[in-house]
Order: sequence, then C-alpha cells, then structure tokens
Amino acid sequence: MREEVDFQEAVDMYQDDPTIILEPWGMTISHLRLIIKGIPDTPYDRGSFVFEIKMPENYPYYPPYVYAHTLMWHPNIDSSIPPGKLNICLDLINPDLIGTYDVGSGASGWVPTKTLSVIIEALKGMMHCEFPFFNPQDPLNFEAGEQAQHAYHRFVKKAKEWTEKYAID
Repeated sequence: MREEVDFQEAVDMYQDDPTIILEPWGMTISHLRLIIKGIPDTPYDRGSFVFEIKMPENYPYYPPYVYAHTLMWHPNIDSSIPPGKLNICLDLINPDLIGTYDVGSGASGWVPTKTLSVIIEALKGMMHCEFPFFNPQDPLNFEAGEQAQHAYHRFVKKAKEWTEKYAID
C-alpha cells in the first residue's frame, strides 16, 4: 500500500531531524500527526506546531488533507478556518489544483509521484520561514501577509506572541 511506503520513507528521512516528529494519530498510518518545531531566528522559535494529515482512499491520486491545529500568526496559515476545511495555503495539498503548474512561481499542485515527504518538507519550509514556502505575497491570512510585507517588525512581534501563547508548553 502506498501510504505505508510513503510513511516509512518519511520516518526514515526525518529520524535524525530534531524539528520533525511524525506519528500515527490513532491506530492507522493513513491518519498522522506531524509536529514541526520552530527554529532560532524565526518568529516560531521554540514552538511546537501540530498538523493533522489524512490520506484519502484514492491516495496517491488525490492529495492528503492537511490541517494546522496549533494557532499561529502566519501569512500562509489561517487559524480562524475551522477543521474540515483547508487552513493552509499550499498548492501541493489543494485538491482544486491537482496536476497544475504555475510557471511564474514554480508552484505545482499534487501529482501521484509526489509523496508525504514532499508535503512535510513544504510545511517545514513554511514554519522555518524559507522561500518559497513562506510566502507573504500570496497569503491566506491577509493581515499577517500585509504585516510580513510592509511592517515586518510588527509581524514578528505578533507571531512571537502567538507562538509563546499557543505553541510553547
């Protein structure tokens, strides 16, 4: 089963990465908990951010559902969107963008050759403020995107406050 192969590949790939924890959410590997730890020199430093990943029955032909559970101030993640809907702006997991490619940005939608590790790497890039994954020019949270582009010091202050309040034990 493809889910098993992708899960094992991701476990092997991130076993020595202290910023990634991947584990089953319950009793199956088609429902996963991903924890991404914030790194120094980002507003998310010391935070632990929980993401839920659910593999659909038609995986790998359809992308996994990914939801950010931890409240965070991020241009590409909107914590006000309820579970069951997409709260992460990432072409890779958007079911409306399957098979698409944006020549200008290089962003692409899901295709069956992509894996769980590709999703984890993109989410890690978002949380570690790495281009092109941290993308305030194409925000889901418009206020955070505007701050990140035009008042970065205010964005960092608020993101650190939210990290302290919601993502640090």
